[in-house]
Amino acid sequence: MSEYRTDPLSLSTRIDLALEMLNPNREWGRVSELSTAYNVSRTWLYKLRESGEAALKAILSPVSPGPQPKSHVIEVDETFIRRTITVLPMLRGSVRDIQRGLGLLLGVERSVGFIQGTLAEVGELASAYNESMVPTLPVLGEADEIFCGDQPCLTVVDGASFALLNISAADARDETTWGLKFLELLERGITFDDLVTDGALGIQAGAKAAGMNAPHSYDLFHQMQNGTKITQRLEREMDQAMTDRDVAWQELDEQTAPARRPGRPRKCTVTLEVADQTVLTAVDLHENWTWLLRTVRQALEPISPTGQLVNTDAAQQTILAATQLMMEMNRDEIAHFATQLQQNLPTLLAPLRRLELSLAPLRQNLSPEYEAFITHLWTYRHDHQLPIEQLFPPSLQPMALAFWHALDRFHRASSLAESFHAWLRPFLAIHRSLPDWLAALLQLFWNHRTFSRGKRSGHSPLELATDSYVPSLADALDAILQPQQQLAL
Repeated sequence: MSEYRTDPLSLSTRIDLALEMLNPNREWGRVSELSTAYNVSRTWLYKLRESGEAALKAILSPVSPGPQPKSHVIEVDETFIRRTITVLPMLRGSVRDIQRGLGLLLGVERSVGFIQGTLAEVGELASAYNESMVPTLPVLGEADEIFCGDQPCLTVVDGASFALLNISAADARDETTWGLKFLELLERGITFDDLVTDGALGIQAGAKAAGMNAPHSYDLFHQMQNGTKITQRLEREMDQAMTDRDVAWQELDEQTAPARRPGRPRKCTVTLEVADQTVLTAVDLHENWTWLLRTVRQALEPISPTGQLVNTDAAQQTILAATQLMMEMNRDEIAHFATQLQQNLPTLLAPLRRLELSLAPLRQNLSPEYEAFITHLWTYRHDHQLPIEQLFPPSLQPMALAFWHALDRFHRASSLAESFHAWLRPFLAIHRSLPDWLAALLQLFWNHRTFSRGKRSGHSPLELATDSYVPSLADALDAILQPQQQLAL
C-alpha cells in the first residue's frame, strides 16, 4: 500500500468516484482503471461505493409528512464527561430539574408537560416490566408503611434478597386497600415463607383477608428500637445528673476558697447531697435497664451463648421474668415497653419455635459439641467463606446443610424495609408524593442495581430472588424504552 498517495482526494473527486462506482452499467475492468488513474486501491473504491450508497439511502428514504424532529450529534469527550459530573449534583430529579438538565447537558428544550407525559408513559412500561419479573424462590416478606404527607405507602420487600416486591401509594391504609395489594402479589405467583410487620393493623388484616397462609411475626426491629430510645433517654438523664453534681462541687469549692474567683459565682439548684443521690439513682436505673434489655435481646437470639439452639420455653420464661423486673423500676416508659413486650411475646417467639421444631429431628442424635461446632461455623460463614464440603466430614454434611439452610431462612425483623425507606425518603421529599410512574421506576432501579458491598456484593436483588437469568439495569432500560427489542428472560 505504500505506492498509493496519502494526500486526500477533493470532495468533488470523491463524489464523481462514488457515482461511477454506483453505476450498474459500468464496463468490465472500470474499477481497475479508476484505481490506476487515481492511485487508490480497489478496496478503497468499494468502501467508497458502500458509503455513497448509505448516504443516498439516508437522504432519499421516505419520511413521515410534516415537520421533522430536530437532532444533533453530541460528542462524548472528556469535556462533556466533566460537564456531566459537574451538573448532575446540582439536579435533584424533579420535573423542573429534568428540564434544566436537558438544556445544560444536551442543549435541548422540552416543556414540563412533555416531560410529565414521557414519565407517565415510561412508568406504565416499567410497571408492566416489573410485574413480569417474578421471584422464583420463596420470599421472606417484610411489610411496612411510610407516609408522604398524609398519604400512606405500602412497602413489601424480600428479607433474603432485598428485592422490592411492592411500593405503592393509596388513599387509605385499611384491610381492603392493603388486602388488594397482597392479593396482587399472590396472583403474580410470589410465594411467601413468612411475613413480618410492625404491628400495623391494616397490614395484618389485609394479609389475612388476602388469604396469606404464611406465618406472621411481629417485627423485632421496632420492638428493640423502642428499647433503644429508652436507653438514650436514661443516658441523657444520667449525663445531666453528673453535670449537676459537678456544678454543685464547683459551687462548694468557690464557697470554701480563700480568694473569690473572678466573674459571676456558680449556683446550683440542688445541694451536693441531693446531686450525689440523683447520680447514683440515675446510674443504677441505667445499668439495671441495659442489663434487662440485653437479657431480653439475648433470649430472642436463635443461638445461645453456649452454641446450641435456644430453647423457646426457657426464652419465654426469661423474658417474662425480665418484664416483671421492668415493671418494678417505677418508670412509665419502661412499664409501657414491658407491657408491649408481653403482648407481642407470642409472635416474637414464633420464629424461634418454628426453627426449633424444624431441627428437632436432627438434634435428637446430635451431641451439644457438634451442634455448637455447626452453629459456630455458620455464624462466621462470611469470614471464612468456605463451603460445607471443606468444613465437615461427609457424615455431617447433610446435617450441617440442613442447619445452615434453616438458620439462613430464620427471619423475624423488617429492618430491610426500614433501610429501603431511608433510601426512599429523599425522593418523597422532592416530589411531595409517590406517583405511579415514580414508584415503577424506583422499583425497576432498585431490583436491578448491583450491590457494591456486604454479603450480597456483586449481585442484584432479582438475581438473588430467582434462579433464572435476570437482565442488567441497562438491558432492563432498553427493554422498556425500546419494546421491540425482546430480552431472553
